[in-house]
Amino acid sequence: MNRLNYYGKYSVPETVRQLWEFEEELRQDGYSLDLDLGLIMTKEDIRYMSTPPDVIPFASCGVDGIHYGFLTDFGMVPDLEQAYIVSVSPMNFDQEVWLVAPNIHDFLRVVYTENSMLYNYFSGVEQYISHQRHREQEEIEERIVRAKHKLQQRFSLEPMADMGDYLVRLEQKRQAEAVFPTRYLSGIIQTSSACEHQRLMIVALKDGPDPEDVEFFFMNASVESRLAFIRDAQSKHLLDRPQLRKCVIKGMVDMGLADEAERLNRSYDYQEQTIEISDKNEITSIIWYTDDSTNV
Repeated sequence: MNRLNYYGKYSVPETVRQLWEFEEELRQDGYSLDLDLGLIMTKEDIRYMSTPPDVIPFASCGVDGIHYGFLTDFGMVPDLEQAYIVSVSPMNFDQEVWLVAPNIHDFLRVVYTENSMLYNYFSGVEQYISHQRHREQEEIEERIVRAKHKLQQRFSLEPMADMGDYLVRLEQKRQAEAVFPTRYLSGIIQTSSACEHQRLMIVALKDGPDPEDVEFFFMNASVESRLAFIRDAQSKHLLDRPQLRKCVIKGMVDMGLADEAERLNRSYDYQEQTIEISDKNEITSIIWYTDDSTNV
């Protein structure tokens, strides 16, 4: 299986396919990728309202809706094997999305070494150290140790020497690549040749900007500015408003982000409607989901 529909233009990465195979190998030996390693692999688009539209989920931990996905940076990543991995925690309202690895190989190194950062957000190394210091020491079951050893052997993993240092280097790497800050995920990477970026203020507005203001902004702001608005508006739950969400999705399609627009639609899976958006010479049909029982 080289493709899944929700991966859009991307093929399923080789490492993900190897994890599917590894899952079967573990079962045959009496182990579980889920129970012993905390990974539930998925072939479905497990997506919540807090899942960014440029994140493609590949696994979950089975608790509180927490899931892990590839950050495509709105389709700029050429190869998902090299894409950042993020954790999405819908119940962690202060920080619903954060980076956990620069690529899927290092993600597996985290799983192998110490995986608390996959379901806990740490704002810095001090918070991580404090968490570890106050964490109850649990005796690791022998079967988990053996399952981890099988994971290490299968994917040639080296343990993280210092998880605190790893957290610092991960954040520094992302910040060095980002050109425009956002609330989550340390900003937007360079997408266009624009050097100046604008921000449509949303913090001071309880319900967010009017759709007309967003439409004007999308017509005049840099690509990076528009992507930053999409990220921040979603993280502030402003896209719960059907009219505003409709405007943003049309803007995304006009930018050539049809895959991301469709994913954003799927994040709001209440009442299904169909919206047809004209994109130059063709009509793009998108499945629209809204929590509004009235017409929009």
